[in-house]
Amino acid sequence: MLVLAAVPDIMAKRLAQAVGRRFTFERASTWDAAVQVILRQPIEMAVLDPALEGPEPRTQEIERFRVLFPSLPIVLYTHLAPSVAPTLLRLGRVGVREVLLARHDDHPQRLSDVLVAEGARAVSAQLIDAFDDLLAQCPGDLRWAIETMIREPGEVQSVQQLADRARMDRRTCLRWFARAHLPPPSVMLTVLRMVYAHRLLQDPGYTVEDVAAKLGYSQSRSFAQNVKDVFGRTPSDIRVGLSPEDALQLVREKYFRAAVRSLARVG
Repeated sequence: MLVLAAVPDIMAKRLAQAVGRRFTFERASTWDAAVQVILRQPIEMAVLDPALEGPEPRTQEIERFRVLFPSLPIVLYTHLAPSVAPTLLRLGRVGVREVLLARHDDHPQRLSDVLVAEGARAVSAQLIDAFDDLLAQCPGDLRWAIETMIREPGEVQSVQQLADRARMDRRTCLRWFARAHLPPPSVMLTVLRMVYAHRLLQDPGYTVEDVAAKLGYSQSRSFAQNVKDVFGRTPSDIRVGLSPEDALQLVREKYFRAAVRSLARVG
């Protein structure tokens, strides 16, 4: 999972040391840079220091994040100071709950626990949960590869890449998809990326072009066509006229009906 770390160097090092390979951090030293990282990279969580640009903590930028990117889990990581308390109180009122205080409660296990807990609220984690039942018949390595595809929609873009991640050849990958009554891998790649895109489009801070870039598209026209193929609507239409629940139901009925029926027979 890629995490924005808009914190001082020493705090970023503590984060990296605490979580090892479970998270990858993308650094930003200013608020403007942080926004650009969110817009262009597949960021799924943000660790922010309200005092990023000076000794006095500020709330405006983080409140702006909450408005623009409400799907993005945020963890505050800052130093204890007299001015911190009112800052934390104000940010708590806009839904920022997790706080780590440097040199007080940022020991490695605490850092790891908080990031893992907040990571479970990320878009990819929610989608993995939503499709968990449909992947039950897949072997462990293939299931992990599909979950990786959901977490990294811009990185896994071909059936061969998926097969390589699952440590199997392409033909074996195709057989397992058929055995699990899933749509062909090429179709599933597109469908899962579009469901991910739909979740991002619910955030007002992203343009259609931003989402296309985050998912690895070189042209937004190709992205828009894939959205229309999957949902039958344009990106603008699904942004305002299709709820996350309806999007999942549409996809499950359109592409995963055989898998759902298979599960019903087994149950």
